[in-house]
Amino acid sequence: MTSNSSTRHPVRIGLITNPHSRRNRSQLAAIEAIVANHPGIHHRITQSEQDIPQVLQDFAQLGVDVVAINGGDGTTAQVFSVLIGQRPFASLPSVILLPGGTTNMNAGDVGIRGRLKQAVRRMADWANTGNGRIRRISRPVLRAEGALDGSVAYGMFFGAGTIIRGIEYCHDKVHTVGITDELGPGVVMLRTIWGIARREPYFSAPTPMRLAFNDTTDAQTREVVLLLITSLERLFLGMRPWWGDETAAMHCTWVQKPTHRVLRAFPSLVRGKPNHHVTPENGYFSHNADRIQLWIDGTFTLDGDMYHASTEHGPVTVSSGADIDFIRIG
Repeated sequence: MTSNSSTRHPVRIGLITNPHSRRNRSQLAAIEAIVANHPGIHHRITQSEQDIPQVLQDFAQLGVDVVAINGGDGTTAQVFSVLIGQRPFASLPSVILLPGGTTNMNAGDVGIRGRLKQAVRRMADWANTGNGRIRRISRPVLRAEGALDGSVAYGMFFGAGTIIRGIEYCHDKVHTVGITDELGPGVVMLRTIWGIARREPYFSAPTPMRLAFNDTTDAQTREVVLLLITSLERLFLGMRPWWGDETAAMHCTWVQKPTHRVLRAFPSLVRGKPNHHVTPENGYFSHNADRIQLWIDGTFTLDGDMYHASTEHGPVTVSSGADIDFIRIG
């Protein structure tokens, strides 16, 4: 949901910066200089995930209106886990996502796009004067429970199957040669699809799992090659690989064996406009749901963080944790 609305100014912003994220490693001093001239921006640099609860508690006591997150998708997930899971604010604040990480997929959909320093300047100017083209975008944040370690995680992109191997490939082969931002996962996506089409075991080996949507039960064990669940409406490079027609909070798309016509299906699949090759008979499925359960032995990811699951332990349940009001400043 998107809307345009006015906000009183100046706005009190609590800015969390992860100094270890890619763009902040080289631009932290510049970011500090920009926000130093804006007394309404309370800037906190967190050295580890353990710093976040106290920082958000301080922001709540300061009467912060908006929490801005300067980091990558992993940092946003850590902040969501405290904002929603621990509720330091009486009511959830609005959120600004800044492109401080390596891929910034969440910020690409609901945050400020572009170069980091320019994004921070736009945020600071808007906070002080109200200048800028503002869009308020409501999105549900995913809640995933059922990991072996007992943790409850929050984020905006859940993945399993060959997505895990794609992330490993990205870290080992792509980021190490300097391919970052949206181009990095784009390269990995093409390599993964090519590997599935050629039936290379590293990319095409399936993960057995059972799936259940909302209150329905599916006893069938599927040989899933790739599965994603997201509340985003745009992935990297503008991809929208879902085409379910149900009215619900989350998109779920998966590819299962036997998989046919991979190269012919791929162009329309990533646009969410299936051609005659993108069919269940060829192994392609997409549904929207408010609650999804997976019985899986293996690893899943939520915004880049890895978790382990076991069918003996029980299902992994993905649902909507809370709706967040995101502010995009153009």
